[in-house]
Amino acid sequence: MGWVARVKDKARALKIELHAMWFAFKHPGTPWVAKAILVALLLYAASPIDIIPDFIPFFGMLDDIVIIAVGLWLVRRLIPDDVMAECREKARTVDREGGLIRSLFRD
Repeated sequence: MGWVARVKDKARALKIELHAMWFAFKHPGTPWVAKAILVALLLYAASPIDIIPDFIPFFGMLDDIVIIAVGLWLVRRLIPDDVMAECREKARTVDREGGLIRSLFRD
């Protein structure tokens, strides 16, 4: 397996995981704390205000990556395993059927 195929596999896995997070956000079994952290992460990612300004080489983007990665890790730990498994399966099904955008408006 070449490196291009590995990158494609990782990208598809990331897409499914992010889609599963979307389904977990909408799932009634997800704790409100996890939902609040997801909203805060989204607002932080979209905000022009950073801990370290982005124009500083390397470190400007590193703080965003670290904060978002730690936040997603924390959210994942807060979501019950059975809820996350259900959401991942739903995300895989939607991925096989052809897309995220179509599924966002179907639910």
